Amino acid sequence: MWDPACVAAAVAAIEKRFGGRAQEITLEANPIDCVAPQLAAWRDAGVNRLSIGVQSTAAQELVVLGRDHRFGDGRAAVERAMAAGFTVSADFILGTPTGEAGHVPEVFEDVDHLSVYELTIEERTAFGQRVRDGRLVPRDEDELATLYEQTHAALTAKGFEHYEISSYAKPGKRAVHNSLYWQGAPFLGLGASAASLRLHPDGSGERRTNARRVGDYLAGAPPEITTIPPAEMAVDRAWLGMRTVDGVAEDALPASVVDWLVTEGLAERRAGRICPTLRGFLMADRIAARIAAAL
Repeated sequence: MWDPACVAAAVAAIEKRFGGRAQEITLEANPIDCVAPQLAAWRDAGVNRLSIGVQSTAAQELVVLGRDHRFGDGRAAVERAMAAGFTVSADFILGTPTGEAGHVPEVFEDVDHLSVYELTIEERTAFGQRVRDGRLVPRDEDELATLYEQTHAALTAKGFEHYEISSYAKPGKRAVHNSLYWQGAPFLGLGASAASLRLHPDGSGERRTNARRVGDYLAGAPPEITTIPPAEMAVDRAWLGMRTVDGVAEDALPASVVDWLVTEGLAERRAGRICPTLRGFLMADRIAARIAAAL
């Protein structure tokens, strides 16, 4: 749980260093931490947006995910946070393997933003071990695609814009900080393991990754610095842009890639831009690979 005093100190230091008031200060929170005293303290510390890890409103899915909250806690946390004056993003996991039919996230119509992430099972995790032992059977790609399409239909019917592969927002409520990453804009990361991106006039970039161990970071260990050539930066901006509904400028992609995207129904031309379709969102990895090979 985030200590409000630490949050306040961090916000104050950042605003003093860069000047002005931050447009968006988001804090990630678990539902069980969203109680009145904690919410008030976060608000006083300067936080104005909460990303609440609801994960699911299906009891069995929460059990499989090993979450420390239960059915109803997510909805209650969202309602308390909104009553306390926060802009709220509710985060969900799609495709939890339970042995039952897949569960489409509940439509929280009163929130401004929803993030719906497909469950990723990494090899060196408890979930990975359960899969190897046969105690957990991941959903197949066709079932996940169907769940993804059903989620899109349910949320867009309620007025949410599907503006990025895993992100939905009411008009004007897109996540500011996440949008910077997808646009290939510079950003500063603070803390252990945090990454930053600096852009140079020649089109190249510089990625800095802080020491991963907290002790090393606090001891002043220098960040790992990686130089990104202009051509690689162009590739990154192109495939990241194709993760969003706004896509990229048509002249940022080779004509052969544009023709392939449009012919395959993965994207469409819109006011001089190439914008992914829902099918394009589903095949984002394939699009990224094609872009990387062509640029």
